[in-house]
This record gives sequence, structure tokens and C-alpha cells, in this order.
Amino acid sequence: MTTLREILNDAADELRDQWSDLSHRERRDLDVIHEIADSNVPVYTSDLLEVAAADINMATLEPELGPAFDGSPTPANIIAANIYEAISNHLYGIANELQKEFDEEEEEDDV
Repeated sequence: MTTLREILNDAADELRDQWSDLSHRERRDLDVIHEIADSNVPVYTSDLLEVAAADINMATLEPELGPAFDGSPTPANIIAANIYEAISNHLYGIANELQKEFDEEEEEDDV
């Protein structure tokens, strides 16, 4: 069964793996977050429904960005958009933590 927690963990691992390879500018732009979020949203309806079955909010919340894929308000598109938003929000939090750690390491190196 596909769960939101599994998706978030996989996306977080991907961000952590890529973080050290990103330039300072890329870390500030954070386009990588959207790329990772987009690539971790399930595309198969059965996977989307599994996520929604485990976390009903994925099917009942109105996504800020609107429905995914073709933009039509189908259940699958709404679930996909909510998953994308959940991944993005999760990754922004992790990116902030990673940037803070990076900045602290640079400060220590400067001393």
C-alpha cells in the first residue's frame, strides 16, 4: 500500500541526497523542491486512491494550486494536487533545516 508518509520519506531522502550537489544559488531558488515533489506524486489512479484511503485529507481538502494533471476537478486530480502540496511543504521544511545546518557549518569554517 502506498502511503503519504512513504512518499514524504522518499522525497525527503531524494532532497537530502541532492542537497550537497546543489550550488548556493540553487539552494536559494529551491526549484529542486518542485522537481522532486512533481516526480514523487503517484500517477496511477490506484496509487492515488491508496494514499487517499490512508489519509482522507488528501481527498477532501481543496488544493491551493487547483486540481493536478489536466486541471479538471476529478477525484484523482484533487488527490494528486494535495499530495504535491504536502510533498512541497514537507520539503520546504527540510530545505530550511538543511540550509541552517549548511550556514552554521560555514560560520564554523570562517572562525
